[in-house]
Order: sequence, then structure tokens, then C-alpha cells
Amino acid sequence: MTDSLLLTLTQARINKVLELMKQYNADAFLIFNQANYRYLTNFTGEEAQLILTNSGDRYLLSDSRFAGQIKAQASGELTAIMKQTSEVNEISRVLKKLAVKKLIVEGEFISATEFSELEEANPDCQFVLVEELVEQVRNVKDELELQALQKAISISLESFKEILPMIKPGAVERDIAAKLDYLFKLNGGDGPSFETIIASGVRSSWAHGVASDKVIEQGDLVVCDFGSFYDGYTADITRTVAVGNVDVELEKIYKIVHEAQRRGIEAAVVGNTGSDVDKAARDYISEQGYGKYFGHGIGHGIGLEIYELCMPALPFKKQKLVNNMAITVEPGIYLPEKGGVRIEDDILVNGESPETMSSFKKDELIHL
Repeated sequence: MTDSLLLTLTQARINKVLELMKQYNADAFLIFNQANYRYLTNFTGEEAQLILTNSGDRYLLSDSRFAGQIKAQASGELTAIMKQTSEVNEISRVLKKLAVKKLIVEGEFISATEFSELEEANPDCQFVLVEELVEQVRNVKDELELQALQKAISISLESFKEILPMIKPGAVERDIAAKLDYLFKLNGGDGPSFETIIASGVRSSWAHGVASDKVIEQGDLVVCDFGSFYDGYTADITRTVAVGNVDVELEKIYKIVHEAQRRGIEAAVVGNTGSDVDKAARDYISEQGYGKYFGHGIGHGIGLEIYELCMPALPFKKQKLVNNMAITVEPGIYLPEKGGVRIEDDILVNGESPETMSSFKKDELIHL
């Protein structure tokens, strides 16, 4: 990655957010979400607020612990302010210095108490809560983001391949998950982006059956849902494997889920919505008689956060797909007291040809 490319792309991101700000006729935008201020500054620390003015000036408020990190990471010109007093006081000081009369604020990331205190401290400023403004820009990935995503996916799959020999009778789910999390870092990643799911036997029918002390047995299905961070970006992949021979119905539902996912991916084309992707997969599962056993959504966006395109303001089902959106397609069938199957891949929207970024064998149920 070159500094010039990062600077160019960061400025392009800022410009797109500024365009969205125009609809509010605001003087500035107050950003709390770590993923969002990272996206607009390249600063990765966990303690900061960003004020973006309508002219594109950036004021990053943090504290002395991060002074060196901001200097090393921040892309382009910005004003770094090391907070000496309360957050409300420091934000208010900047607002008054800039003579801000109308401020939009990330509504999802500020408490009611802090919002009230800011209003009280700035009686001459109008405050307007907004939802997922930066996220609208983040939905479409640029060149550097796609590189990081692909690396995160590669690290995740390489690590998964290495733990496959551990999945056998007598192994403990928690041990497999711990080894997988360790391998993410050993293979160059930044660690797991969510609590790794290793769910075997009946627990494979739990959609979010995070690893437990259960011992894997012969004849179990094992759902493995995993993903590593790399440079802030995350993979999210699921594979279901079998330990020896499994129940005939479990073999059957694996094939159904695989075909449903194929249809869902095929529908992830520019112009369709997330609902179209969901319908393509869900209708097939319903036609096969298992509709009531697929209860969750078909997918979500991925990027700097593990769940994108899934909040109330930007629900995946209503979003029209455009080029360079990165999404998951993850149908499943979960049979209570018997077992479940989920197959999930990370997909890049690419015109009429969706690209599967997380290629790893899945055409047949893997028997270990």
C-alpha cells in the first residue's frame, strides 16, 4: 500500500460523505463509531471522536495515549486534539471555535445523556441525529478495502484447513475453536472478528452455537463459522463437515442448502436487492419442504465491521446491490434434536457475475 494511494482514497471517502451531508445543510458532522472515524482518517485507536466540517476539515479528538499513533497513522491533514477535560467540554470547545450552528450526530453511537449535555452546553447550535451516513459510503468497497478483505479471507481459510484434522471423535469443540483463533494470528491475521462457532451433533442445529465443552462424536455434523480480521477488515465463512457417516436426512439437507446457496449467489447481481438474494435461496428450501427450518436472513455486508447492511436504517433486504459491495450468502437448515447445516461465503457484487471470494470445497459434504 502506498501513502499516495491511501491519501487519494481517503479523500474520495471524505468527499462522498460530504455529498451526503449536504442534504442536512449542516456545518459539521460528529462521528463516534470507531469503524467510521477509522475509515475517514486511517487512525485505528479505540478512543476518539471525529468532527468533519462541511468544507472537509477534520478534527480528531483523542487523548495522549494515542498521540504518537495518530501522528503515524492519520492520512492527510487533520487537527489532532488531545482531550484534557470531559468529552462534552472538548467537543463543545471545537464547535464554538468553528462557530457551528447546525451539527449532525451519529444517533446510534451517542447516549441520551451525552446528547442532552451537548445540547445544554451549546444552546446556539442545532443538533440533528442521523443514522448510518458514513456506512452508506462504506457499503461500496474501494481498492484498498478489497485487498484487505481478500487477505482476511485467505488467512481464515488457510487456518480452517489446518484445524480440519482436529475434528474427530473425542475432540472438544472449545479446543478446536481456540486453535483456529490462534492460527488466525499465526497466519498473519489480527485475530477472530467474532466468537468462533464450532457446533457439533445436535448443537449444529443452533444457528449461533459458539464452541462449548461438548465432545465431538462419530456421526456428528459440525458447523464451523469463523473469520479473521486483517488490517481492520473481516472475513465471515461457514462450512459444515461430517465426522464419519451421518444420518441420511442430514446428507439430504446438506445438498439442499448447497443448492440454495448457489441460487442465492446467482441472484447477487447489480440491480437486485438483498430480498431477491434471500428469495432465491429461501424459495428453494421451502420447495424442498424445509422452509420452517430456515429462520434467519440470507446474509449481510462485511467490511470494517462483521455486520454491515443489517441495521434498521440500511437493511440488507431493502438495499439495491451495486458493484463492489461485499456481502455474505448463508442459507441454513436446522433440524431440532437432529442437527443442522449452514454454508456461508463472502461474495463480491460484480455486475452480472457475482464473485465468490471465499472459495473452498463445498460441493459435497466433507467426511472426516
